[in-house]
Amino acid sequence: MRVSIVLALLAALSVTAQQRPIYDPDDFVDPRQHDRPVFISRLVLGAAKDLVNDYRPARRDAGVLHFANSFYWSRFQADYKHTQEHPSGSPRLQACPCLPPVYFPTAPSNDDTPAAPPLGARDTLQFGWYRSGRSAMLRSRFTISQQSFETIVTALDTEKVVARLHGHDRSFGFESETELHIAGLNIAGAINIARTIVSGTTPDRSRSQNELTYTNRFPVKAIGSVLIRPTLTIGAVTGRGANGPNVIHPAIEAFFHHTSSGGNVHFIYGPETIRSGKGWVTRHQMLLSIDHAIFVWPR
Repeated sequence: MRVSIVLALLAALSVTAQQRPIYDPDDFVDPRQHDRPVFISRLVLGAAKDLVNDYRPARRDAGVLHFANSFYWSRFQADYKHTQEHPSGSPRLQACPCLPPVYFPTAPSNDDTPAAPPLGARDTLQFGWYRSGRSAMLRSRFTISQQSFETIVTALDTEKVVARLHGHDRSFGFESETELHIAGLNIAGAINIARTIVSGTTPDRSRSQNELTYTNRFPVKAIGSVLIRPTLTIGAVTGRGANGPNVIHPAIEAFFHHTSSGGNVHFIYGPETIRSGKGWVTRHQMLLSIDHAIFVWPR
């Protein structure tokens, strides 16, 4: 099949599972639609409001540049993705001259939702494979993601730099799409399991977490040339003083594919509600982005 048709299918199927992070198009290409290996590089430019990273609020708005490289061969898919979030920079802490040192501003307590790592650069590797479902192809995928950052620590009394801490935020995840048929209804979704580890920073900020979530994909609706794609994620995340289900994340995307240019416009709104030991809090995450395939092989 011609690659131009594959790109059109990719545009139509790009949000078949929960987007995490919100700006990742999560490219999905049905292996039945290409009869030879395909390589696609995509560039995403966007602006996000109230950005959330792995169920941790960044408490900032950000501009995003996201570069995704996807290789499809038979029923397999491999991805390398690089992201730049702006404004970026090194977080700063102050430390008192005491033992053990006390850092200011203080980190969220163990009963509160941990803060996200600072905005910056992130690299992601993914490996997935497709299998036949009852009515569609389903994908399972492993993800490894890492962000490196530096924390500058200054003396509380003199403002002199006393330490530069080099930290890492690493995530390991597995996602598997599901298909259920109940009372004549086809229920599509995805199960996500992930672990996020923070290291190399101050002890009170080294908060790791485990995630178990299910994302339900509701049927896509068309309003003229705009596709409306709703999802609902429910699950549990550890490390915030609240056991059991503590994540409710509905999201709705308005998607438009510009045929002549091959570009895609996305607007996503997701009020993510998270429960900690201090109760439920909702973050109104939004994204407006444009993505385009900048290199395709073979043409």
